[in-house]
Amino acid sequence: MFYKDFFFQDDKLYYLIVAKKLTNEKLNLITCFMLFATILVVFLIMYFTHQSTIKSHLEQKDKMTTFFNDAMHELKTPLGVAMLNLSMMEFKNKNTHRIKSALKQMMITYEDIEYFIKNSKINFTKKVINLSSFLALRISFINAVAKSKNIKIIAHIKPNLYIFMSEIEATRLIDNTISNAIKYSNEGQKILINLHLENGMIVFVVKDFGIGIKDTSKIWQRYVREDRINGGFGLGLNIVLKICQKYAISKNVKSIYKQGSTFTYAIPAYKEKILDNIS
Repeated sequence: MFYKDFFFQDDKLYYLIVAKKLTNEKLNLITCFMLFATILVVFLIMYFTHQSTIKSHLEQKDKMTTFFNDAMHELKTPLGVAMLNLSMMEFKNKNTHRIKSALKQMMITYEDIEYFIKNSKINFTKKVINLSSFLALRISFINAVAKSKNIKIIAHIKPNLYIFMSEIEATRLIDNTISNAIKYSNEGQKILINLHLENGMIVFVVKDFGIGIKDTSKIWQRYVREDRINGGFGLGLNIVLKICQKYAISKNVKSIYKQGSTFTYAIPAYKEKILDNIS
């Protein structure tokens, strides 16, 4: 190792280059020290960069959440007014039916996005639901969407089957499954819906004869759509997946490409408990 020194003599400055022999031990020690110092500097740079990025990301996330909440609130009122006024009109032509169908499809999409935003922040209140009656009401609501494609919904519902869950989440499960069947069915086809009790579980089945699904393993992923032509955000079945996981609902999908799909859910039947009212 070389280092430089200096001294004065007769008012003149002299530089002295000194050579000092290094042992392997000292060389290794210096190398380790330099390596440690380099790693420390890199770590500090990464840490402060990461902290800055996280802060920026959280701020942007808060802004986006506020924006979506405000936007959803602004959309809800005119959508509700349009639905109310349309329900008071006489349905005399196909155009009125199409408007009603479009509004109901918008309502389903709106409620999906609202649920997606609020799900991590709100505890939805659970209650005892007569799923038989509830399903019939949802079919009645969605039927306008089916009629716009001349699709006939045929339902076989066993009466007085009860579950214990949130009405909002029961709605999301039913609406998304049936609306998907309508979306991916061709005009003039039919959709079969069945609700029955089997081995202590309430089995909910939706069968369509539409375009089918090439890869059923991906349909539950967020933002994934089997067919991009029909549009949508790709949220619906991911929401259904989360609800199934939350309520221990088993799900099954069978599909043959260009022949149709069958979605089956086994929902735990309601059993009366003392703590039913606690969500």
